[in-house]
Amino acid sequence: MIKIQNIVVPIDFSENSRKAVLYGADLARDRKGRLHLLHVINQRLVDTVQELTLKGYEGDFLEALEKMLQARDEELREFVSPESLQGVDVEYSIRKGKPGEEIIQFAQENGMDLIVIGTQGRSPLAAALMGSAARTVVNRAKCPVLVVHPDDHCFAE
Repeated sequence: MIKIQNIVVPIDFSENSRKAVLYGADLARDRKGRLHLLHVINQRLVDTVQELTLKGYEGDFLEALEKMLQARDEELREFVSPESLQGVDVEYSIRKGKPGEEIIQFAQENGMDLIVIGTQGRSPLAAALMGSAARTVVNRAKCPVLVVHPDDHCFAE
């Protein structure tokens, strides 16, 4: 049997990442594994906050960034209904950086057996706008990746 004990689902708070969580939760429940929900705050946002602070703009941007981190942690924990995660051992993590790279690094550092990631859609515009994180993960991850499309048949309920 294929060993799938540690599953990570990157969360961008889209409906499709919610759909990916359902897949990940069902797999973790069936395999008696652990589900890791990961949100990555884009490095561009962090860099902008730091640049504003360094240039002396008024306002406590670092405090605002800290508040945003706390808010994202709460959002992450409330993103999926408790019923959907019933019977699943869940861990929550937030990282800062380039989303695709951070997802891959998290998976390697934590011994993930599977990454379940959502995409934004199949139109050329959606692929150009979103596809970079999912594409990076699919192309560079050292573990299997399950890609969940928003308009595909949903096996998880």
